[in-house]
Amino acid sequence: MKQSVRNATTCTPAKRKKCCFSMFPVVKIMKRYKWRTDLPNDIIAGLTVGIMQLPQGMAYAMLADLPPVVGLYMSFFPPLIYFLFGTSKQISLGTVAVVSLMTGGVVSKMTTAWKAGGGGADADDEGYSLEEAQFRIAIASSVGFVAGLIQVALGICRVGFVTTYMSDSLVSGFTTGAAVHVFTSQVKYALGIKIPRFGGLFQIINTYIAIIKNIVHTNIPELVITLICIVILYLVKVQINQRFKAKLKIPVPIELVVVILGTVASHFGNFHEIYNIRVVGYIPRGLPVPAVPKFDHVNDYGVDCLIIAIVGFAQSVSLAALMAKKHHYDIDSNKEFMAYGLGSFFGSFFSCYPIAASVSRSSVQDSAGGRTQVASIFSACLVLIVILFLAPLFEALPNCVLSAIIIVALRSLFLQLLDLPKLFAVSPFDVAIWLVTFLCVVVLHVDYGLGIGIVFSFFTVVIRTQMASAKVLEKVSDVEVLQTSSTYEKSEKISGVSVIGFNSPLYYANAELFVKNVYRITGVKPERFRKILKKL
Repeated sequence: MKQSVRNATTCTPAKRKKCCFSMFPVVKIMKRYKWRTDLPNDIIAGLTVGIMQLPQGMAYAMLADLPPVVGLYMSFFPPLIYFLFGTSKQISLGTVAVVSLMTGGVVSKMTTAWKAGGGGADADDEGYSLEEAQFRIAIASSVGFVAGLIQVALGICRVGFVTTYMSDSLVSGFTTGAAVHVFTSQVKYALGIKIPRFGGLFQIINTYIAIIKNIVHTNIPELVITLICIVILYLVKVQINQRFKAKLKIPVPIELVVVILGTVASHFGNFHEIYNIRVVGYIPRGLPVPAVPKFDHVNDYGVDCLIIAIVGFAQSVSLAALMAKKHHYDIDSNKEFMAYGLGSFFGSFFSCYPIAASVSRSSVQDSAGGRTQVASIFSACLVLIVILFLAPLFEALPNCVLSAIIIVALRSLFLQLLDLPKLFAVSPFDVAIWLVTFLCVVVLHVDYGLGIGIVFSFFTVVIRTQMASAKVLEKVSDVEVLQTSSTYEKSEKISGVSVIGFNSPLYYANAELFVKNVYRITGVKPERFRKILKKL
């Protein structure tokens, strides 16, 4: 006994090594790193993703109702943390549409309450005052801090399995519904009209009512710029990058090209003054000063943080699992939970909101030859150069250009609608889960839609359990296989024995149904035998 306790409490070199590998997966990865072959690929992949991070980061920060520079911070700090603690080699962490949308909902809600309480100064021409911008960033940072802590806690408690209860149809329906919200939020920038951001139930319906009422105030030059950018982005991303993917080692960075051209044209054409086109505005140079997030109103959005933490994890870990399966290695969902949480937690001290893995950037990092998360180091370095020296150059960038980038990026989410026929062929229940989740997210709200989708998903499990059926299995001729008689023409019953197949796991909820099926198939009625035995 004493020896067992001594062995359990003694810190040997082998145990220290195992603990180090467990806490910092990067140590194991770098130990096996092939510098001659892996490093060149990681450099190319990292710089390619870094080029994508610049426009996407600014665009998604705008989606979160935050200054675009926050997106640049998001593209620098959290990926460095994930490099140390993550187990996936190919995913790209940072800003994503769904998490940005949900964070923006919290920021908008709290900003409205803050203004109602007498906070804030009059907005400037660029959208909102410096004081309001600081308040928005403070709320977003607080959301990142709390959501990060939740993810770390869930990872420590080893509840990474929770995503197994979020089916593919549920996640697909939710993300497609969220894409409708994202698209709707960008319509006002595309049309150049000013409408408030609605929250709560029937958000989309209220938004489109406001859009219709203000459609006469459409800024035609802003709409034209948006349409031109959408056409260019679509043609290059779909007709060139996707069609010639096998021949292009690196995809054309059309998003960055559009941002640069839009900024140059806006600056020299004086779009803001002449055509009243809204631009990004002031962008500070340099890294933000570390600051502890404030928690004055955390009780008002604690549930939102929990939902954001779960949604961000579900999207990220599913992508990480896909990459791991493709490249034949394993990931640890619990360590991933902690890695995402630590990224959001540490990022919150530098004006960042919750992070998640991006499908588009991860795909590019993979196709560009990224071997490990060393690629994220080079990606972060490129973003750092922009933050330190080049960020103010984007002050003349029209908001509608960033809006066009977001709209085109939603294409992959809307294409999930094409999966419905395949889902129906597999199971009508999966289609029902998809439709219920999608419609509730669109009509009601993102949070309510996810909750209703999860409840309905569990409800379908109960229905499937109660609809389970039992059938007699027969022996297939000349083969040691048991199947139903309808499956094979040549099958024969086993003499004196009834082999029953039940197409559902057997547990307390369907035990009575199983017993009734056995009685029905065998013709055995225990009550009759009990009466006979009593008479004897």
